[in-house]
Amino acid sequence: MKGKFAGIRSAFSHRNYAIYVSCNAVSLIGFWMQRLALGWLTWEVSKSEFWVGAVAFADIAPLIIVGPVFGVWADRLRRKKLAIILQTAMFLQSLVLFLLVIGDKLSIATLFFMALLEGIIQAAYQPVRLSIIPNLVDRKDIVSAAAFTAVVFNVARFIGPALAGLVMVRFGVEWAILINALSYLGILFGWYFIHPREQNRQIQTQALWKELNAGASYVLERQALFVLFILLTISALLLRPITYMLSAVVGAVFSGGPELLALYTSAIGVGAVLSGLRLSMDGKVEGMVIGLLVSSLLAVLSLICFISSTVPEVASFFLFIFGYCITLSAVAGQTLVQHKVADDMRGRVLSLWVAFTRGAPAFGVLFMGAIAQFIGLVITNLIAAGLATIVCLLAFRRSHLLQQYFEYQQHRKEI
Repeated sequence: MKGKFAGIRSAFSHRNYAIYVSCNAVSLIGFWMQRLALGWLTWEVSKSEFWVGAVAFADIAPLIIVGPVFGVWADRLRRKKLAIILQTAMFLQSLVLFLLVIGDKLSIATLFFMALLEGIIQAAYQPVRLSIIPNLVDRKDIVSAAAFTAVVFNVARFIGPALAGLVMVRFGVEWAILINALSYLGILFGWYFIHPREQNRQIQTQALWKELNAGASYVLERQALFVLFILLTISALLLRPITYMLSAVVGAVFSGGPELLALYTSAIGVGAVLSGLRLSMDGKVEGMVIGLLVSSLLAVLSLICFISSTVPEVASFFLFIFGYCITLSAVAGQTLVQHKVADDMRGRVLSLWVAFTRGAPAFGVLFMGAIAQFIGLVITNLIAAGLATIVCLLAFRRSHLLQQYFEYQQHRKEI
């Protein structure tokens, strides 16, 4: 199959994958609508950078603890069944939050608890969501399928906040949350028609902690894999927090409202969509390592330019660049791991990937929110960007190691 979009077309030739991606896209749009609504509710109730960071922390911190546990279960149990259970829980959590909002029962403690509950459910779902993709396509299409799944995630990141901003302005924040609850019905119905191919996995009967240790050992014993984990973790720790604290940035730095918040979040989403498409076009990993490293450095520079801007339109442009670069590095990293890891270890390794690369921002937003109370959001993010620059430059020194493992030896059997 030839052409720029050959990889995407090949992935969509698989019925299971096509149905999954189509149905899941709707629920992801709802998810991003609720995330924006929750951040704005937190700012309205507290007017505090610390609490915006604390609620974001509650939303993503469970990835560190809950994610690895469900990574083990994703390798033990049927991934489809786990997905249905967890997405039902997402639907119920969103419905309860909607009822609390319309019942005027909100407080900062309530928002923190609901964010924590959502975070626990989402943390449990992430290793299932990522590890099931190779069960929906042939091995030759894993790279394209993994990359395009990330594209869908980021398309939702673009559409969700933009739609949420309109809904919040016209009808109220509660409607953005209700739409999220209803959006889960599509994917729950879609699972009836999806029949993942169960590969020959050795079902483990060891103690949970031993299986968790096996996943960690798998990463530690492969130096290039470990280096990639560290690079993306530190990047997430220092750079990703800005995406979770946009509500505070809009309110405290730009003195804006929901419309500006939606613009900024959408600018990140547009950049993210384009970078994901770039990676999923041909389904190849050649050149992905250098692209990842360059994008990480450009993400740092664009963050510096954004946080230093005074004109909203100029700031949104730099957020577009930031979204493109930070997503390209993250999706490239995830795709390389998906392509390299053995299926019987996939759930555990990807759960650790999620715990590190997506859990790190939990601590980033918490610490940066607390520090910003004293020195402001601008200086706090500039310091983080400076540290990230050093990390990116050090990573370039290990580029050959990463290329050798993920690209040059991609056709060799894993040892």
